[in-house]
Amino acid sequence: MSMNWREIALILSELPMEGSLIQRVNQIGFHALTFELHHPKEGFWQLYVEVGTPDSRIHRLTGAATYYRKQKTAKLQRFIQYMRAHIEGGRIVAVSQPHRDRVVQLKVTHSGEFMNLIFRFYSGPGANVLVCDDQMVIKELLYRRPNREETAGHLFKMPEEQKEEDDGRFPVREYPRENTFNAYMEHLYGTQQQQESPQQLIKQVENLRDTKVAQLQAQLRQADFRVEKSGGFDSYRISGDLLSGATHLVKPQMEWVEVPDYTSTEEQSIATIALDPTLSAGENIANYYKKYQKGKSAWEHAKREQEEIQAQLQKTVDYFSDLLTPEEGEEYPDLKKLKEVLKPPKTDQGVIKRDPYADAPGLRFTSSVFTILVGRNAKENETLLRRYAKGNDWWLHTRDVPGGYVIIKHIAGKTVPLETLLDAGNLALLFSKAKGARKADLYYTQVKYLKRPKGGKQGLVLPTQEKNLFVQLDDGRIRRLFSDSEVGVETWTT
Repeated sequence: MSMNWREIALILSELPMEGSLIQRVNQIGFHALTFELHHPKEGFWQLYVEVGTPDSRIHRLTGAATYYRKQKTAKLQRFIQYMRAHIEGGRIVAVSQPHRDRVVQLKVTHSGEFMNLIFRFYSGPGANVLVCDDQMVIKELLYRRPNREETAGHLFKMPEEQKEEDDGRFPVREYPRENTFNAYMEHLYGTQQQQESPQQLIKQVENLRDTKVAQLQAQLRQADFRVEKSGGFDSYRISGDLLSGATHLVKPQMEWVEVPDYTSTEEQSIATIALDPTLSAGENIANYYKKYQKGKSAWEHAKREQEEIQAQLQKTVDYFSDLLTPEEGEEYPDLKKLKEVLKPPKTDQGVIKRDPYADAPGLRFTSSVFTILVGRNAKENETLLRRYAKGNDWWLHTRDVPGGYVIIKHIAGKTVPLETLLDAGNLALLFSKAKGARKADLYYTQVKYLKRPKGGKQGLVLPTQEKNLFVQLDDGRIRRLFSDSEVGVETWTT
């Protein structure tokens, strides 16, 4: 049961909101946030917020609230990344609640600017957490709802104040008066959460299934793109074959030649073949066959990768289908197995695995099985190099143009494919001063070949053993990268 507006108002009256410094924001699952705050008089305290569930609520957390200390979301979501950058370190200067509504507004000052943090404690599709600027323009939000015009850049409209007479509906629940209402709510919901019902377990496993399937589907879309992009390689073989039968037509310094096209069904069809004027006829033929072999290898690699991901996706779907299907005559699936699946993964030494890039600055993308980290300024570049980049990782940067550092994380036994290199190159161009020109030369090398100049500025490095890569901005590629990440395509478009 979610809180009503009276209960929310009572909770707020008991909290030291105004004047509190927001030290840390954590995300638990997809519906809950915890805030670590510090008040000048009351000291450190914590706040729990949950929206979009039947138990939507807000209340203080005490030292006894062990349930809410469970594993946080391993991979930082788009929204929490924004909160870390723009809300953490801010101070709450005002708290308000529209009369008779489950909406709370926190006015936060951060780096000399005012931001508005809006919570809508509904159970259905109206639920949300939004960050707006001082003009109430939405900057970021927990749930994107385009049909409600709730996406970044839209103006947020606060619900109108209700004018009806107070008829006594929505009373505050009875609670022991020797306790605060906050303490009662924390104990009530914490106890309910610990006594998880079969339906809750099933729902959690379904959410886990949906997350894993969505990740594999994103990888499959990328693999499909690479297969399509690397197709058409047979045209090189055909050009080589046609040229082989018409070498007598090739003259020195020719840039193209017209030859009979025996592959066409039309009579006396002619094919125009481009030539390298610095090469002989035989060298041009060899060059076409070389391109064919290279293109064929790239396509075969992309095809194998596509088939592997398809198989993994089907395996995952089948696994969860079996897991969630009750045995004949049983009402529920095996609840013991469901609980095992929900346990955090462990290493051989029994240590809980964590996302090594959960706290990495900047942005994170995936390309095939590779992780790409992007720094957007000198501070993020420096932190990425010092804390998150290893010697065998690949580093990309625009040549002679200021821009962010792009890191392709190394995977043992795997070579970075061309499509991943182009993905990273497009991101390096996008987050550089060359973005307006839509094309630039980049250099790339492994991190171990970067040198730091003595007395150089923050984040400054000099590449050695670098290779050159010319990149033209590919809108389709960029849109795919953003749509398959947690960053959100608005980050690119705005």
